[in-house]
Amino acid sequence: MLKIGLSEESGALDPHAFTGNFMLLDALYEPLVTYADGGKLEPGLAESWTIAEGGRQVTFDLRDGVTFTDGAPLDADAVKWNFDRWVGNDRFSFFRAAQVISVVDVVDADTVRLTLSEPYEPLLQELSIVRPVRLLSPRAVTAGGEFANPVGTGPWKLESNSATGATLVRNDTYWGGKSKLEKLEFRVIPDSQARIDALGNGELDLIGGSYLAPITPVEAQSLSQRADVQLLTGDPDVSIILGFNAKGPAGDRAVREAVRQAIDTTALAKALLLGYAEPARRVFPPGVPDSGTDLPTYFDQAAARSTLDAAGYPLEGDTRVKSGKRLSLKLLIPATPAEGQLDPRTMAAAIAAALKEVGIAVEIAPVDAAAYYDERAEGAYDLTFFEGLGAPYDPSASIVSLFTSGARAPLWLTTATEDMVDKALYATDPTARSAAYQQLYDTVAADVGFVPLVYRPRLWAVRDAVKAFTVPPTDVDLELAGVTVE
Repeated sequence: MLKIGLSEESGALDPHAFTGNFMLLDALYEPLVTYADGGKLEPGLAESWTIAEGGRQVTFDLRDGVTFTDGAPLDADAVKWNFDRWVGNDRFSFFRAAQVISVVDVVDADTVRLTLSEPYEPLLQELSIVRPVRLLSPRAVTAGGEFANPVGTGPWKLESNSATGATLVRNDTYWGGKSKLEKLEFRVIPDSQARIDALGNGELDLIGGSYLAPITPVEAQSLSQRADVQLLTGDPDVSIILGFNAKGPAGDRAVREAVRQAIDTTALAKALLLGYAEPARRVFPPGVPDSGTDLPTYFDQAAARSTLDAAGYPLEGDTRVKSGKRLSLKLLIPATPAEGQLDPRTMAAAIAAALKEVGIAVEIAPVDAAAYYDERAEGAYDLTFFEGLGAPYDPSASIVSLFTSGARAPLWLTTATEDMVDKALYATDPTARSAAYQQLYDTVAADVGFVPLVYRPRLWAVRDAVKAFTVPPTDVDLELAGVTVE
């Protein structure tokens, strides 16, 4: 048995809803296409696929003999039933696959064909995400079609789930490589330090990951000094970004430019993340497909002062003033950090100190976490933090959420960049796609539409009794096929 830490209860494990812990969903449910290291797409429940000339039809050949853990067959009817639950549903408009799939056809028992309204190259990658594309047994719903039981085809099946934890047992009828472990016990321990202590005393075997039991850089530093624990780091998959509201003082490009020049992202990474992260130079980290090339290093406080001087913001006392008004920016942050994640208050204080050096006042505005996203969507800020969705959602799903009007709170939005998003998403060959993404990144950077700050670290820790665990390709994967506990 492997004992795994959870920062909060796993929730209702419905793959077609916005609830449920990603890692447990990944253990129970599978997609047609899987996302591997480096963004490589590999067969999942679909053994192979064929893209028709013109790109408007994709035909999937399903694996033979696969069943859900309730005995229902994984056939074309089951796949169509699953797709019909989310295709065309506005709740899932954050990714374009839900919009561009126009018809789902059952060709025969082992074959499903998707017809698209237009060619859409990111389709296969988007079919690898966790929700809503993972496949649920058609028998696992009520007569009215409401989710009732978490039944998938994955390597694990649910034995119990409560506020204190969840237990999964090995699916011995699994079609793929079976785990050497017989049982996974997830234990909810909300306090981060308590999870560290539980790892030390053997109550837990594994912690880490953004959605499981996150480890802070301070905790990682402590764990790295222990002989009975192995600390593992993975390539980053998310950039932490500072964004602007163009309807306030930051609507002045010179103000945005001065902000970008004032912040030493190398110092931020070193001081706040203790060497477990690097300064960000892209919207998405380099390991994300089509993340483009590094942006320049902009830090130059003397240049920031010159930028403000030239734009008519003279220094009066310790603050810049224009037309009798102080240059003060409201930095909106959640009042409390997500469990185990970098405290936004610490990052905000560092940014405020950097901007003060060039004469820009910053009002740090902490709000309740529940209200934070509402206020961000309402534009009640001058500065705030953004992140991508992470692999396997990036880059296609995140550029929709960051740069289009369909998003609830985009990072940066202009008519030109919104058109570039469509150009990138609907490019028909890899060269044109990469060029379109690069044009988008370059154009937003030329607008000074954001400041990439740091790449979020990916940290995991296991007791020394755990063998063969490796950091998964993404933070929504739980790969335990070769893992043992001595």
